[in-house]
Amino acid sequence: MPRSPTSRILERKKKIYEFIKERGETTTTAIVNELELSHSQVFYILRLLLKEGLVEEIKRGKIAFWRIRR
Repeated sequence: MPRSPTSRILERKKKIYEFIKERGETTTTAIVNELELSHSQVFYILRLLLKEGLVEEIKRGKIAFWRIRR
């Protein structure tokens, strides 16, 4: 059975969502550097946001960009 998100996960989710919203489009690395989170923490939250339909991933070569889903 999947675990329910903790308050820490919900807080990170909000921070990352707002960061992407402000930037318009950004990379995983930019989120990691600006919010001082680990790559795995950011990637986990991005996958949650993607699954919920709040963000979309755009691949350009080897780099993934993230933006708010329209």
